Amino acid sequence: MTDLNIRRHELKYYISNTEYYALVNRLVNILDPDRHSIPHKGYFIRSLYFDSHDDESLVEKLSGIQFRRKYRMRIYSLNTEIVKFEIKNKWNNQIFKETATISRESAIRIIDGHHDELLQYNNPILNKIYSKFTKGAFSPRVIIDYTRDAFIYDFFNLRITIDKDPRSNNTDLDLFSEDIHTVPVILEDKQILEIKYESCLPEYIQRILQLDAFERSAISKYTLGRRFLKINSWEDN
Repeated sequence: MTDLNIRRHELKYYISNTEYYALVNRLVNILDPDRHSIPHKGYFIRSLYFDSHDDESLVEKLSGIQFRRKYRMRIYSLNTEIVKFEIKNKWNNQIFKETATISRESAIRIIDGHHDELLQYNNPILNKIYSKFTKGAFSPRVIIDYTRDAFIYDFFNLRITIDKDPRSNNTDLDLFSEDIHTVPVILEDKQILEIKYESCLPEYIQRILQLDAFERSAISKYTLGRRFLKINSWEDN
């Protein structure tokens, strides 16, 4: 199956529900919606994150390590037969994604701990994941569900997304389950704005986005989802 490597800068912001609606109303007049996305409706995403026996990825994020990696499976429909398996590498504000696709059956076997399933594809990305998973005793940690509005501008390889109502489950890790009970990962009424671009973010796009009005933060849906109980709004920072 195919594999894909993507390098971009990445900026993340918390925005309020009011800011979300205003932003989408501006973007629909300037950028093209992603072909899977309907403005104000978006499309479904489910990610299943893996981590080592000693929570290597989580510790790297919480410790502020500049270069770090996360490993996840991702689907866009619970009935899909194709699953993305991705390594997300991050260095400061730059990201480098290595993505391969596997079958639904392979995903189920890998989730169950049969990491040798990765080797049947003879894919360099999946071979890298196999080596990491076997050495670090990686296993599934959390499922994150959310709805994404997405806009693109091909000239600058620009992609703007708003991830709405992210929710998590730390105990039921069936990637294809229709009956997962999820809880919000953000306590306040906020959504997550992500801006990804290849070389530069044009000034007129910055003006349109009105970024100075938003709350920039080093947001990690994986880290947010790993918290079993949140009792204070400051825990969303």
